[in-house]
Amino acid sequence: MLLAADGAVVFGYLFGLVVAIIFAAICSRIATGKGRGPILWAVLGFIFPLLALIVILILPRKVH
Repeated sequence: MLLAADGAVVFGYLFGLVVAIIFAAICSRIATGKGRGPILWAVLGFIFPLLALIVILILPRKVH
């Protein structure tokens, strides 16, 4: 029984990691399209997934 519980915990961590990586990739791609720093937005998307996505969607294109 303990093994099953540990497996569920590991699955939860892996699921969270995969979701964070997906959000990081999405934020990075959107940031690139808006002329913003993709690495910064990938990191923000990894640490604050939903918040970073909302912010990068709201931000206007960067004018050079």
